[in-house]
Amino acid sequence: MRPEILAPVGSMEALNAALAAGCDAIYFGLPSFGARAFANNFDLETTKEVIERCHLCGVKVYITMNTILYEDEIEDAYQMAKKVHSFGVDALIIQDLGFIHLLHHRLPNLVLHASTQLSISNPYQIEQLKKLGVKRVVLARECTKEEIQACVDTGIEVEVFVHGALCICYSGQCYFSSVHYGRSGNRGMCAQPCRMKYNLFEDGHKVDTHGDYVLSPKDLSLIDEVNALADMGVCSLKIEGRMKSAPYVYESVSQVKKVLDHFDRDMLDEQNLRVTFNREYTSGHMHKACGKDLMNNKTSNHQGVEIGKVVKVKKNKICIQLTQDLHQNDGIRFEQENLGCNVNFMYDKKQNLISFMQKNNTVMIEGPVGIHVGSKVRKTIDYVLNKTIDEKIRTSRRQSKVNAIVTCEKVGQPMHMKVYNDFTHICVSTEINSVQALKRATDEETLNKQFSKTKDSWASFDQIEYHLGKDIYFPISVMNQLRRDALEKMKEECLKQDVVFEKEYKYIPKESKTSFDLFEINSINQKIDDGSCYVSEMFNNENVLKKSNITGIDGLVNAHLGNGKIVDSLNVSNSYGVAAILEMGYESVVLSDECDKYQVEELMRAFLNRYHFNAPVYKTIYQKRRLMTMKHCPVNTALKDGKRINCGLCHNHHYELEGLDGKRVFLLGDKDCHMRLFDIEASDEIQNRKEYESYGIKHFRFVFTDENQEEVKSAFSAYNR
Repeated sequence: MRPEILAPVGSMEALNAALAAGCDAIYFGLPSFGARAFANNFDLETTKEVIERCHLCGVKVYITMNTILYEDEIEDAYQMAKKVHSFGVDALIIQDLGFIHLLHHRLPNLVLHASTQLSISNPYQIEQLKKLGVKRVVLARECTKEEIQACVDTGIEVEVFVHGALCICYSGQCYFSSVHYGRSGNRGMCAQPCRMKYNLFEDGHKVDTHGDYVLSPKDLSLIDEVNALADMGVCSLKIEGRMKSAPYVYESVSQVKKVLDHFDRDMLDEQNLRVTFNREYTSGHMHKACGKDLMNNKTSNHQGVEIGKVVKVKKNKICIQLTQDLHQNDGIRFEQENLGCNVNFMYDKKQNLISFMQKNNTVMIEGPVGIHVGSKVRKTIDYVLNKTIDEKIRTSRRQSKVNAIVTCEKVGQPMHMKVYNDFTHICVSTEINSVQALKRATDEETLNKQFSKTKDSWASFDQIEYHLGKDIYFPISVMNQLRRDALEKMKEECLKQDVVFEKEYKYIPKESKTSFDLFEINSINQKIDDGSCYVSEMFNNENVLKKSNITGIDGLVNAHLGNGKIVDSLNVSNSYGVAAILEMGYESVVLSDECDKYQVEELMRAFLNRYHFNAPVYKTIYQKRRLMTMKHCPVNTALKDGKRINCGLCHNHHYELEGLDGKRVFLLGDKDCHMRLFDIEASDEIQNRKEYESYGIKHFRFVFTDENQEEVKSAFSAYNR
């Protein structure tokens, strides 16, 4: 089955571009609860109009409500979900497990998709999410081809990113922006610390990283492989880019469609796509790209296409030897200086003001001061391409195809018109009866001419079957009115929504109690023989219980939805989230570090009031916050080959990254070479133990990363006091 092309829509211009380019579905956010808070999200009134417009031309609409939710937000989120459900939205894309659980129980006919923010990468996780009513999963971008196939084989709908930006951290597992910049990526406000410059230090000494952007990946592009994904059974090909331009949306959608229709892209296609936005391209984790194949260490911004180099400079007059055409109003960037401008004034060799210069010539432009001879010039905005795309969008008429049966068997009868498609049908009739034709009768040719006047309508006729009597006649105005009436009534029928089926929430979880504190360690030397429950995802030891990592499933504690008893790292931040964990068969959950004390108290109170026992949760009260979990290793990429085979560098040395703002983090890989970034400052809430206990929390979690045994003992002493 042909997979759908799913287009990002962050503005009305992007919507028009997606429809004109031939998308099968779109996704966008609302003013609240979406992971792109700074996109030009649609309000509810506009959302209803967009859904109707898309549905009339056969395009599905998915809405992202994929942030984590706090206790005092979940009712508002529910009411918003109920409202867009009444509009006929085809699905919601959600991260928050509690929100999924609540919607599944109260709005059972609402289709739920699990967001990539849930970092889903294996069949076990999918089987667990099925218990919450999830119908589709948006896989983690870290999935290999084999992992994608394994997930498809579960029978659930699988959606895969095929073009656009990559997050270097597993989505939903990044707290860097939240901890260091007060802007939570899980709340749609990421400050993008991965796109910033860093220095790498080994045991206190600076290391050459061959570029400053050690956390900034290239952009993903699998456009030429979409048919392979289709053959695997992937149902949706997703394009990233709700913050990107209409030309980017148009080119990416149209080129995915071109390849799906079994046409090859040419060099012009690739150049047109690059100039709309790129950070260079990678085939990504699907093909196990790593190191320099995955990362762009040199820059983190839009690279456009190279069009020449600077050969002469005099103040702001810059002479460029062109390898590509240049037009007035193009946008360019000078690579060496990372400075850009729009080409407003350009001159030929005779200093004549011009609007175009062909490649293989020199041209003089007015640009920024400080440009050097030899600097490469890149085109980042193609004025002519954008103008061409604008014209294609303006003249595009995305219509649905409908069929009709037209009947008028004899003089003195009205004309009946039945209009139908695969899903519905209607019938309309003329207000007057036919009369005897005095000259030319109303025949198929005459009717086809009038019924084809659908240029400004939502639909056009694909096939019309006629059953006409002899010598019947209708005025032209009557035939036109019949066409208008038929399409308007069909439109109303197509947009008719079922009454929202809402159930009372009656879920009663089985009571579960946590029975011990959790002490997570990264080294056996951090273990103190005091009878406490120690867990680790770093090593195996008969006296230390196993914790599975982000992609694993075996362990007492799971960093995702594994087969253990305790779930960690899935950002449970409301009482319904705890209920979701219990519904999937777990005993307890570690609360999200995104929750402050007020939010923890509200969660505990709501859970107790609703279910009549204390929520079986852990609150982490000592740790150096984990900021990222990556499949990429900056250390191995800088010092070896990026393939992370037989490495062990991060366990034999101490590595830190320092940003331009002086903030530092340290790096430590797990046993499966997932590199983790940790804050160097400890988050110590041990003094709040009694307050948390008053909320109903009886057991706590400690995480020790690079602490020595004395520091561990000190934390224990403070806790016991």
